[in-house]
Amino acid sequence: MSGSRRTTAYDRPNAVPKICFLAIAGTLLSLAGSHANAFEVVVGVNVTGTDRLNEQQQDALVEELRQNGVKVVRSGIGPKFAHFTIRAWQNGIRVLAGVPPTAGGSAAHMRAADQSLGLEWVEPGITGADPVKYKVWLEAQLATLESSGVYLAAFELGNEINTAGFNGDFDPTLASGRELGLAELDNPDDPEGRAIAASYRAYLKMLAVLKDVRDRSRLNTRTPIISAGLADSGPPGRRPGQKLDGVSAPATLQFLQRNGLDELVDGYGAHFYPSNQDPSRPVSERIEGLGERALALCTRAKPCWLTEWGFPNSQLSCPIHDEKRERLVRTEREAFQVFVNDGKLVATIYYNWQSLPGFEVPSIFRCGELTVAGKLALQPIVQQSARK
Repeated sequence: MSGSRRTTAYDRPNAVPKICFLAIAGTLLSLAGSHANAFEVVVGVNVTGTDRLNEQQQDALVEELRQNGVKVVRSGIGPKFAHFTIRAWQNGIRVLAGVPPTAGGSAAHMRAADQSLGLEWVEPGITGADPVKYKVWLEAQLATLESSGVYLAAFELGNEINTAGFNGDFDPTLASGRELGLAELDNPDDPEGRAIAASYRAYLKMLAVLKDVRDRSRLNTRTPIISAGLADSGPPGRRPGQKLDGVSAPATLQFLQRNGLDELVDGYGAHFYPSNQDPSRPVSERIEGLGERALALCTRAKPCWLTEWGFPNSQLSCPIHDEKRERLVRTEREAFQVFVNDGKLVATIYYNWQSLPGFEVPSIFRCGELTVAGKLALQPIVQQSARK
């Protein structure tokens, strides 16, 4: 789907660029596979609905995040996000910028949301993106941020492009309730497989534009580029009762890798919402689930950034009771530690912060304060053993 803090050098504008550059450089060392020294994982939280807030409301949100010690947030890039991103940076909070792959050009293959299919929104098809117009748009957005000295935590191109809601190249008239795999993407006689293969090739062209803009930027030349966080919908196969199609996360990554992905990114985006809500589930089973699904293709050379993860809490009254979710978060973080120790996981971004309409159940800032599960989810994670 997206305690009090001491004043530090992050809060002093003249000191910000150097310190943040060192922080990003440390992350890049881990991305390059250098593990002689332990590294600290990028830990943060998704903020939703930022583009709906006016500047005063965005300022209040930044202050709320700052007071609760948040260091990294996942948000968008573009005119509606610029004020928030700059103000966050000025308050010691870096933004992991979600970059839409279809901005700046015509929205070919755009279709209306169809609630009968369970879709409340539909993003444009990536095959309709215009690389030339996109480059002009992206350069302008980044220039606005860099004029205020902003260093981003990372660029993440696209969101859940392996699903119909976030990629208009999925045609509901072709859907048959499947999770596609590599065999379907490679099959010229499979109409939907052929369409999504073309979509993924178009996505790689937009990644190349992003990398070129990043490489030529004034401040963010070393900011990591992350592939789209992919929805984890399980292995390929039929899904009884499912109206739309998707592509499995491993198959998506494998197809992109075969077509040049690793030359364009520093790491892979991944999303993981554990279906098992039993707090007593052994950590070993949670490790197995991560290794077989969301983090299956992570390596030390191309580690994963878990840009969405979390557990729901449907208890919405105040004061909130969050003890069960705290236990779930604790065991999941213990599972993360195994992949962190192997250098295969370098970021965990919880979903989500605010209790905005429609986002209450996953949120961790409730009743005017950070919940116990939220405090735990945002605790630092440090590599415990460096493997040569």
